[in-house]
Amino acid sequence: MFYIDSHCDTLSKALDTGKDLLKNDLQFSIEKANKLGGGIQVMACFINTHYLSTANGGFERCVNILNKFKDFQKFNNVNILVKNKNDVINAINSNEIKVILSIENGAAISGNLENVDYFYNEGIRIMSITWNDDNELGCGAKTKNDTGLTKLGFEYVKKLSEKGIIIDVSHLSEKSFWDVINTTEKPVVATHSNVYELCNHSRNLKDDQIKEIARRGGMIGICFYSDFLNSDKKADVKDIVKHIKYIKDLAGIDCIGFGSDFDGMSYEEVVNGVENIGKIHNIMDEMKLQGFSCDEIVKVMWKNWADYFIKML
Repeated sequence: MFYIDSHCDTLSKALDTGKDLLKNDLQFSIEKANKLGGGIQVMACFINTHYLSTANGGFERCVNILNKFKDFQKFNNVNILVKNKNDVINAINSNEIKVILSIENGAAISGNLENVDYFYNEGIRIMSITWNDDNELGCGAKTKNDTGLTKLGFEYVKKLSEKGIIIDVSHLSEKSFWDVINTTEKPVVATHSNVYELCNHSRNLKDDQIKEIARRGGMIGICFYSDFLNSDKKADVKDIVKHIKYIKDLAGIDCIGFGSDFDGMSYEEVVNGVENIGKIHNIMDEMKLQGFSCDEIVKVMWKNWADYFIKML
């Protein structure tokens, strides 16, 4: 069973806890994922706001996270990094876990657009703009005064487009989202966001946002964080499929994939039945029970993301 997941925070968590990417008790490990039969895992370099108290704090934090990944590859004598469409195709045929690197929070550049070039050269292929809070690039999902992107933020979006880095709109405020849409013609992604109409959380996407992402050929990764799935604070697999079905009916099946957010949440916050990557097959089973075709299930499991990455990388 091949899969593609567009967001986990395991790399950052493994650095902070001293745990190994191969085998651990976290929500994602390469060992657990390999038992599924292979896949592509997008691993985020997550820059928490508290690292931004110093001038270069965001950049230094991101470099440290990337070094964790480099050390893993060096120690295990492997190259599992996906950087282009040929790597994606090879990953599909390998039955092993491969990794696309992303950055969650554009404050990783510490105000210097030249750092976008640096991160691209280090293998980063997806970058977001904000986390929940406002930063020097724009307003985040929890903003109290939504002024959208800053001047530097507009320049940042243009730089990502020119460089060929995929733009991730998860965690953006509503105005920042539309500023991005009006600044680039590229197909953007929401690596880990759900449906606002089903769960009115500031991190979720409204219908017009979903339709715009789909219209331009982008992707939405359904997140397994309970708070983004229902108002009960504890979701199950049926809730995940409910969000998938809503987007399918609104904008079509071809823009939907997984964006788990594994290790970006506690075990109390993760969905019942999909507590770690090894249980992702339970979503397939529930989709089948709810009438999705085999073709639709394959698309959501991996093919939609694969087609997108082959087109964009």
